Amino acid sequence: MSQQINLCNTQFKKQKKYFSAMTMMQSMGLILLGIVLFYAWLAYQTHALTAQTRQMSQLEDNAKNQLDTLARQANRLKPSQLLIHRIAQMEQALRAQQMILGLLQHGELGNQTGFSPYFIALSRQTVAGLWLTGVSITGQADQLSLTGRALQPELIATLIRQLKSETVFSGIQFTTLTIYRPAIEDKHTTTNKTANSVAGSTVPYIEFNLTKTATGPSK
Repeated sequence: MSQQINLCNTQFKKQKKYFSAMTMMQSMGLILLGIVLFYAWLAYQTHALTAQTRQMSQLEDNAKNQLDTLARQANRLKPSQLLIHRIAQMEQALRAQQMILGLLQHGELGNQTGFSPYFIALSRQTVAGLWLTGVSITGQADQLSLTGRALQPELIATLIRQLKSETVFSGIQFTTLTIYRPAIEDKHTTTNKTANSVAGSTVPYIEFNLTKTATGPSK
């Protein structure tokens, strides 16, 4: 007795499982929720960046206003004439010292061994408000002349006291001091009455000549 078995029976085949409608609807809902959350985050970031942009623009406007205010204030400021005058005096003193040092370095003074200590001492002893315009030394300082300008006469005495602290000037006795205040020259005084009133006025400094003649042993 034989029995046949049908192996092609559908009961023995592997059944495929498909997503149900409910599962697909849940998946679509999750996807839509994710998209909504993503766009909400983008909107929040856009709003924050817009706020920052407005804040930076406001800061830029404030900075421009402050810069304009400072520029207007700077335009109203006028330089101090006293400060300009003092700067000019200091520049003149510096040029005089540089000229002296340059002559010493290039050997243009001839007897450097005898003269250099005097010029070095003069370059060290500066007085604010006083500047030298000429120095003359004869021989071994048998005759010495200092010419210059000063804002006040007492500054000349200050210069003499300071020079006494230098070894090369400690034994020198200045014999003559000439002080005068030069007048301002005006080329238009003959044709302009206003200029005539200015002629003869004096400059805000005095000129002096301090000399030492050979009255004792040579230095």
